[in-house]
Amino acid sequence: MPLQDAPSLLTLLWSPLTVVTAADGDRRGGQIAVGAFAASIVPAQPRLLVQIQKRNHTNELIEASGRFAVHVINREQWEWVRHWGFRSQTEVDKFEGVGWREGPEGLPILDGVVGWLACRVVNWMDGGDMAIWLADVFEAERCSGEQPIRWHEVQQVLPPVWAEEYGRKLGHDVPDSGRRMAELSEAPRWRVEG
Repeated sequence: MPLQDAPSLLTLLWSPLTVVTAADGDRRGGQIAVGAFAASIVPAQPRLLVQIQKRNHTNELIEASGRFAVHVINREQWEWVRHWGFRSQTEVDKFEGVGWREGPEGLPILDGVVGWLACRVVNWMDGGDMAIWLADVFEAERCSGEQPIRWHEVQQVLPPVWAEEYGRKLGHDVPDSGRRMAELSEAPRWRVEG
């Protein structure tokens, strides 16, 4: 398979869009996750995997607290891609103007989502540019029967000015991620929390 086919095939594997929030003391943050995936088939022991850019504020909060919440967003919330994904919490308070409450263990829980899962980290892997967090779900709520939205659906309705803004963000992020990935050794770096 030619390598140029890989990006289009990998986008088919992207999970529904999720916002991951985290808190450490009075600091909080949130972002669109690169991916969030079910990681258990045992109903009594739900787990998930989340991929977060290591350079992001939210990742710093997850590292510090060992907790995060994953919010599955619905099709009507497609504009959240810009709000939660194009800017940093260090530049703007992403929670301003968004309905949310303090949830279990102080995690920020967003209003109006399909549902949310509160999670405790049990393990992680260094992906170079990404941290891959394995977590136990300790509380969850399905808030509506609405369907989640996927990135390809957002791309179809993204205003041109937002698409340009996203392109500029990628122009910075992709070279930085490539550099970080190249610095990663081939040895796995799983860390057991405990």
